[in-house]
Amino acid sequence: MDGKERARRAIEFTGPDRVPQSARDFFPLFHLPPSSWQPAEPYYPYVHPLIIKAGLWKPERMLEPGWLEKKREAVDEWGCVWITSGISSLGEIKHGALQDGWEGLDDLRVPDFSDWGRFQLFARLGSTLGQGRYLLGVADNSLWERYRFLRGFDNALSDLILRPREVRRLLDRLTEAFLLIVDQFQKAGADGFMLVDDWGTQQSSFISPRHFAEFFQPCYRQIVDRCHRLGLHCGIHSCGNLRPLLPNLLACGFDFLQLDSPLMTGLDFLAEKAGGKICFFNSPDIQTVYPRGDPAEMTAHIQEMIRKLGSFNGGLVAWPYMEPQVIGVSPETVKLQEELFSRWEY
Repeated sequence: MDGKERARRAIEFTGPDRVPQSARDFFPLFHLPPSSWQPAEPYYPYVHPLIIKAGLWKPERMLEPGWLEKKREAVDEWGCVWITSGISSLGEIKHGALQDGWEGLDDLRVPDFSDWGRFQLFARLGSTLGQGRYLLGVADNSLWERYRFLRGFDNALSDLILRPREVRRLLDRLTEAFLLIVDQFQKAGADGFMLVDDWGTQQSSFISPRHFAEFFQPCYRQIVDRCHRLGLHCGIHSCGNLRPLLPNLLACGFDFLQLDSPLMTGLDFLAEKAGGKICFFNSPDIQTVYPRGDPAEMTAHIQEMIRKLGSFNGGLVAWPYMEPQVIGVSPETVKLQEELFSRWEY
């Protein structure tokens, strides 16, 4: 059984031979900014340093040595300004392109995701380096994240009450963009597609299930349905305690849910409410177990995940945090979790 088949069986609950692992059984597909996009001065580009270091996108103007390692103001393709440091995924929005008001909505410049050049490189890499592995197209952010980047967090929440018409107009445009991304990843050979939206805090979700259902659930449903019509699985990454929103996420029709901190929602809760209904792509919990790196604790934690979430003829994929050094996880601990997930079959 190769990685592609193993992952498919885990997601569809049809009996993989072992727990699939992201590093062994999956190959990620990303999309790149076009070389024609360049940030306006005085801003740096908001492009992940790994993309720049690999030479996959280059700034046209000369930037000083070591700029990737310094704190800096950067701008993304949507016109949002970030404060960021050496790893752009750790940055935070300073000012959104629509933060000062909705007047600019009609003139908002949405990146052209119909441009095949954004996807072409990873399509080639997937067909060569990804042979026998499950090809997963990954969005760099998704509906909620891009909406709140554009409007700012406080505005994004208050607008659900105060400016619902404008919110729906913006979400419609964002949904159209992500439907284009799905189409392009399918053309690139993807087997599945993952959205990236954080919906939880340490204690609960920061949006009510009612507002989620009113504004976001129909948009997600469109994306999931497009994926399914094209023969792709569709899932979503989300951080935080998702207990209030778990029924909504299931109602969207997602095939998998990627959690970096599964203990925040709770393994017993996830098993009771969603076990056998949705596949979990779980990391060892990044707020507790994974950073501590204690072998006995890690062993018990992974055994419990497999027993509670992977006992449905599938239902669990090992998806350790993709930047372990950022959360203080050592290479030895990364190797340990790989060995532990390989030790037990379903």
